[in-house]
Formats: sequence, structure tokens, C-alpha cells
Amino acid sequence: MEPTEALTPILRALRFVTRKSTGEVFVHVSENRYERDPTDTALNLFEELNLTRTHDRNAILVYLNRQTRKFSIIADEGIHRKVGQKYWDELARNFSEDLRATHFENAISLLVYSVGTTLVKKYPRDTS
Repeated sequence: MEPTEALTPILRALRFVTRKSTGEVFVHVSENRYERDPTDTALNLFEELNLTRTHDRNAILVYLNRQTRKFSIIADEGIHRKVGQKYWDELARNFSEDLRATHFENAISLLVYSVGTTLVKKYPRDTS
């Protein structure tokens, strides 16, 4: 068995982003059923992880509360400026649909591949 075959879909998607782009994607899944606002939690986590310190300000945090199926996608200002709010709105809409249609792990991996593809276009890793 290849080492990548043992990886979960989320880890395969994260590996894709890391290999192809200078952008960074982080995933956090919470089990806290009493969480009031996933966006507040995600923003605090974004700061705690120092995700505003990437060179091109192109970090993205995908935060999902597995108990409530509420989520937040936080992107730093560099990538946000390049894609605009409409991109994030559509991404959130698609993620919400995927969460209803498939296992949460598959929904997250689809989301990570989607933002990863965007990061590859906007912030490709120099392979020379």
C-alpha cells in the first residue's frame, strides 16, 4: 500500500495544497455541542494559530462544529482580496450542501480541494 493511500481524504486534500501552493489551509473540527457562534470561535482560533503571519496573507481556516453542522471559513486578507466575497459565499453554499449530502469528512475534503485549486492559481509554489 502506498503511504498516501492510508491518508484520510482531508489529509490528501491538505497535502495537495501544501505541494502545489504557498497558501496554507487549516482544518479544525469541534465536538462542542454548546458552542454559540462558530465564527467567533474560528476567528479566535485563526488568531491563536497566527494565521495572519503568512508571507502573502493567504491562510484559510475551515472550522466545523460536527455536532451542530455549523461552520465558518476564515480567510486572510491577501486571498480575500484576490477572490472577493462572492467566491466565499458560493464556497460556503456548496460546503453546506455537501455537509447535508455526504459524510462530513468528504465535505471537508471537497472544500479543501476547492480552495486549494484557487490557491494554486493565485499562489503557485515555484517548483523550479
